[in-house]
Amino acid sequence: MIAGDDDCYEEIVTQIGAANSLAQMQDVAAGICKAYHLANIAYHAVYLPGAQIFNPILVLTYEPEWIERYKSNDYFKIDPVVVSGTKGFLPLDWTHLDRGNHIARDFFAEADRFAVGRQGMTWPVRGAGGERALFTITANMSVPEWEERRVSYKREFQMIAHYMHDRIVEISGYRDAKPKPSLSRREIACLELAAQGATPKQTGAKLKISDRAVRLFLSSACTKLDCANTQQAIGKMVSLEMLRP
Repeated sequence: MIAGDDDCYEEIVTQIGAANSLAQMQDVAAGICKAYHLANIAYHAVYLPGAQIFNPILVLTYEPEWIERYKSNDYFKIDPVVVSGTKGFLPLDWTHLDRGNHIARDFFAEADRFAVGRQGMTWPVRGAGGERALFTITANMSVPEWEERRVSYKREFQMIAHYMHDRIVEISGYRDAKPKPSLSRREIACLELAAQGATPKQTGAKLKISDRAVRLFLSSACTKLDCANTQQAIGKMVSLEMLRP
């Protein structure tokens, strides 16, 4: 299974939905690493309403020694990925991180000794209940190979990140089960095409409606699903089994 393989992606979504514990989700994360030729995956819940502590949930494939060192030294406060990721909304390629100061250089040098991964990309996740989380993939590839795979990673892991977040929050007991929302046929069709990577203009041409109408349907779907954006809505629809990945 490789990135861009629809069967691979669908199997991963199925496994995420079937996971009933954080331990099972960590096994899923390890499987994703193997399928996508990654070094590690890290899910980090930065803030969850109702949690008594910050950083309440971690699902990681890093070496146990690195995880223990990271937590005992409270690297949450200096990790450039966490510092930058919690401030933004867009996917963060580690290539663009500021490594000019000695704290960042020392941190990444230490992380490299524990095989964290030379390349990385992080997706900030804003949950429907006000949660904030970070989803990260890392790799040990040549620069040309990373550049070649990065586009497909960016597209596919955007949805995987939101879906995994929703499922982790649910199985951890931080989100109450609610009845499935009622979406119109047009709202579902627009979300389905958006999940396939279609732009509003392409969706409009396919459904024979204006791109403005597409945006309105997507907006109304987000409102009904209590989601901040289309990608989050797609992830929630998949988790509710109302949309195929």
